[in-house]
Amino acid sequence: MEIRSARQDDAAEICSVLRRSITELCIADHHNDPQILDPWLANKTSDNLRAWIVRDGQTYRVAVIEGQIAGIGAVSATEGVLLNYVSPDFQYRGVSKALMVTLENWLKEQGQSVSCLTSTATARKFYGKIGYLPDGKPQMGRSGSPTFPMRKQLG
Repeated sequence: MEIRSARQDDAAEICSVLRRSITELCIADHHNDPQILDPWLANKTSDNLRAWIVRDGQTYRVAVIEGQIAGIGAVSATEGVLLNYVSPDFQYRGVSKALMVTLENWLKEQGQSVSCLTSTATARKFYGKIGYLPDGKPQMGRSGSPTFPMRKQLG
């Protein structure tokens, strides 16, 4: 597995990974309900990804396995972890964990001592296993599905 910076020409493949991960792996969050799923997917477009990848103050990283983008992670120096999604084709191969190590290291390089994120119900157990703790009450996400604020002290 290679972790590298995302490039604008990765946008279409990243978009596919995001949309498939949400649709196929986050069923516990959206229950295949279009009123939840459609708003969640609405901004996951190639054009948006191309714009997001070059924003200042954040970084987008991809995990590549066998020449395919297996996962996407993004982090902001001020907002914490923005994205961490894995292609269903590469689930349970350490992709999310490798991306999180890279994102947390980037935060440390920016002088941050804490990593914050908002987890889905699907990912909450995973984040707990890698040291994230609840950071407040569950909230209602933009898509209408509950989200869970979490944080981790960076060593």
